Amino acid sequence: MASAVFAQNVKIGAHAAGSFGTAWGDNVDMLEIGWGPGFNVGADAKLVINPQFSLVGGIGVDYRRIFWDVGGMMKNQMTKMMSMAGIDFDTYYSSLPAKQKMMADVVFESEMTFSLLYVDIPVVARINPVPNFFIDAGIDLGINVSASVTSKTIGVEKTEDVDSDMKSTIDFGFVVGLGYSVTDKIDINFRTAIGLTDMIDMQKAFNRVSPDDDDSSYDEDDDDDTPTFGFKNLRFQLGVTFWFM
Repeated sequence: MASAVFAQNVKIGAHAAGSFGTAWGDNVDMLEIGWGPGFNVGADAKLVINPQFSLVGGIGVDYRRIFWDVGGMMKNQMTKMMSMAGIDFDTYYSSLPAKQKMMADVVFESEMTFSLLYVDIPVVARINPVPNFFIDAGIDLGINVSASVTSKTIGVEKTEDVDSDMKSTIDFGFVVGLGYSVTDKIDINFRTAIGLTDMIDMQKAFNRVSPDDDDSSYDEDDDDDTPTFGFKNLRFQLGVTFWFM
């Protein structure tokens, strides 16, 4: 009898969602981090406690892309430094010889895109304040499967894996969302994932692209004024779940 009751209260389904996200954290605005698309697909299980409350867990594949305007970062930092010295960047740039101007353009036009793949395991509490409408809130655990970065300079692209010492294996955060049950078998939902751990060590990434830093000799204790950079997940997701059992 207990098994029959449990079976009646458990639903099994599959979900698919598109996402759009970026990174947040300390001094992210200095890095000129942009947004990128992604997707999430997988399986879900729902334990219905009563008509107003359920527990929903799942496992899936979460793909994220995040854009980094390296050239924009370099240009902004140089503009600020020259402004502090009383030099106008545009005037200085216009006065450069053609060869030096071309070299500067190579730097200022450089871009990078991070591609991150996770095994995603969310567990949320679902509240139905009114029939068909629900609110989700819970935790989200991601296990990194792969991380690569594609660099682009003057039209030339190069993709390589992110070094193991620069990426986090575990990504932990919160997830909140809203949804609507179109039928007993189809849910449409909108979720926001807010990470609490850095996906990439952007301090090391910044040191590698910065012409003023030597990554091999860098020590965080050498300069108390060196800024720290965060790179935590922030992603909005719109998807559909089909409950087939």
